[in-house]
Amino acid sequence: MVMVYIFRGTTQTLNHLIFGGDTMQPSGITIRRMREGDLDIVSELATLANPHVTRDEYRPHIVEGLRENPDLSLVAVKDGRVIGYVQADISDGKAILEDIAVAREYQGKGVGGMLLKEELEALRLRGAKIIIAEVHYKCASAIPFYYKHKFRIIGSIQDHFGIGHDAIILKRELKVT
Repeated sequence: MVMVYIFRGTTQTLNHLIFGGDTMQPSGITIRRMREGDLDIVSELATLANPHVTRDEYRPHIVEGLRENPDLSLVAVKDGRVIGYVQADISDGKAILEDIAVAREYQGKGVGGMLLKEELEALRLRGAKIIIAEVHYKCASAIPFYYKHKFRIIGSIQDHFGIGHDAIILKRELKVT
């Protein structure tokens, strides 16, 4: 499930992420690369965006994403606690927004938007031209968030996440600079 809002980042902000640094936002929230020590809380947060799996079932997927695309695995931290994360994968200019989730008590406070903005910039730098998001039907309340960030519905896939777990597919095109 995604509840995200706009953060106005800068290229300097992204450079900190690329080189492993932290980015402090006015709200006191830091966006940084995910670390292996974050996996327990990230696995827990993953159940918000992936209601069809348990934390333990999904953890290997998160680990794989972190190892294959460490620059596309980001977390939001407040007061030393991970409160949200985003992961994506990219191949041949097409990216899949694997997950974005924010702890319930921080939803609606701009955390998801901060994560998405940084992720989109990282994807742009990696040459992404198209971003696809696959949203579980139980997370359909996230669709307005995606529309706010220029994604549009392009279809659905029946049983995409398993029998009875359909996906709503959204797409956004990026301008490569």
